[in-house]
Amino acid sequence: MIQQTILSEEQCQQVVDALLKGNEEFCEEMKLKEKTEPIYSAAKNGRGNKIDSRLIKTFVNQKISFIQNYSIKKAGYNWDYGEYVCETPFGRFLFVIKSDKALKRAFPKSNSDDNLSEDDDKKYFENYLGINRKTIRQSKEPVEGLFEIPLPLFEEESNSDILLIPEEVAHEDVDFFFVMTYKTSGEEITSIELTFPNPVSNDLRLAQDLTKYIQTNQFIRNFSYNCGVV
Repeated sequence: MIQQTILSEEQCQQVVDALLKGNEEFCEEMKLKEKTEPIYSAAKNGRGNKIDSRLIKTFVNQKISFIQNYSIKKAGYNWDYGEYVCETPFGRFLFVIKSDKALKRAFPKSNSDDNLSEDDDKKYFENYLGINRKTIRQSKEPVEGLFEIPLPLFEEESNSDILLIPEEVAHEDVDFFFVMTYKTSGEEITSIELTFPNPVSNDLRLAQDLTKYIQTNQFIRNFSYNCGVV
């Protein structure tokens, strides 16, 4: 499973184009709200929803064939997000989209977190980790051989704790759970990576870097409004 191609170049470009278009729509909406709404701070948290909505619309228009299906799920009580079940020659997998900051909030540092069971935002993400937990247990490769070098999710920690994780199984029809992780700088998306959360070594692995496809996207981005970072 080391350095395998999960998405083809065409598939990478399709996903990146959709994410960038969703971000463009978000920034245009923020620009309009700045002119028309005295208070619009809550809307600044909607970048992720706009990006998810654009990817779903692109799939519905039959422009992304490797996505087999999508579902609109709920994290906690008041946040909807997209869940995407995919199939490529690599295999069958599921992914969600998150900013790097949102991923850091969702992925627990250790199972000693006393608030984990009460935090719905973390609990829904923990349910997805059961997919990778199952795959790791069934794999003949060591934990450290899964995908690439760990990404620095928690910069203040040089070593990750190995977690003792229960045996529950989720999404038995898929073999991998990934996060399509994007980083922003002001109004711009600056990187997009397909990442593999490893619930055993408690780190994040780079599965495939899609960042270079930002430079070859089909949309001309000409924003003058700083729409904030989510």
